[in-house]
Amino acid sequence: MAKDFWEGKTVLITGLTGFIGCWLAKKLMERGAKIVGFDISDTGALPLHPGLQDKIILIKGSILEQAAIEKAFKDYSVFACFHLAGQSMIEVGDKAASLTFEVNARGTWIVLEAARNAKVDRIVVSSSNTVYGDQNVFPTEEDAPLNGDHPYAASKVCTDVIARSYAKSCNMNVVACRQTNTFGGGDFHLTHIVTATTLAVLRGENPVIKSDGTPKKAYLYVEDTVEGYIRLAEEAHRPDVRGEGFNITTESATVLDIVQSIIKVSGRNDLTPLIEGTSDRTRHDNEALSMKKTMERIGWQPRFTLEEGLRKTNQWFKENQELVERYGKATAH
Repeated sequence: MAKDFWEGKTVLITGLTGFIGCWLAKKLMERGAKIVGFDISDTGALPLHPGLQDKIILIKGSILEQAAIEKAFKDYSVFACFHLAGQSMIEVGDKAASLTFEVNARGTWIVLEAARNAKVDRIVVSSSNTVYGDQNVFPTEEDAPLNGDHPYAASKVCTDVIARSYAKSCNMNVVACRQTNTFGGGDFHLTHIVTATTLAVLRGENPVIKSDGTPKKAYLYVEDTVEGYIRLAEEAHRPDVRGEGFNITTESATVLDIVQSIIKVSGRNDLTPLIEGTSDRTRHDNEALSMKKTMERIGWQPRFTLEEGLRKTNQWFKENQELVERYGKATAH
């Protein structure tokens, strides 16, 4: 893809003030794009990126208001949309299933219908690694059944299917991005495993593991995740990309592996993980997603190893610890 592909193009990001949304906005601006954010919040992670808010247009609104988002698409002649907004917490989904389906499923078709009416050229929709649920074949490829069976995962299955159906039935350049667990500087969710552990280590505290340490998932550095989104948008018009779901992922690691790696990159080998969970109280996740299709069709693969990403994250939090402590959110994870 030409280096100047995004130069002068207007991009609208729903959920821009979130962790990934802020990074995506920054990376697209580096490529010359003009950024419009559409978000129910006007703060979120923005305070952790000083100066970013002054460089974007931020519209406060709900993705459940079709007229408002359609107006934004038309007023700013939006070329591409990254639909990241949604209810993103698994535990909230368990407690408020109807809200989760309302925002994640209905919100998706509202955004897509608005984009269709406004003739937005291409849309990347945020799906999730959770859509696969329990699987028997690893690494799991994109043609595996979508078995997500708790409210959050099921809502993301809906999101994924709705997105691909608009591509197939409405002849739109829509792609579903099935990104894995993402970490990095600027994550304002203080209870996320990498954020919580990094901050504990910076304070000289033994990091706490709430599970028994055995759950195994992929953890991808945020700059790699964002690059995956951008590549999908650049190629969304191609017949072998449009209407497809793609894994944006990396190699898997256990929770204990992650925590020990954070201790290693911090140089605090005097600290030891405190495992509070027991096997009978732990959800034994075993996630391993295939990168084959993504590598072959859009030429994306992770640039950073897990250790490199954790090292960059540690440095970011070391330099911005005061901001994080002030603006971070102690949300459940």
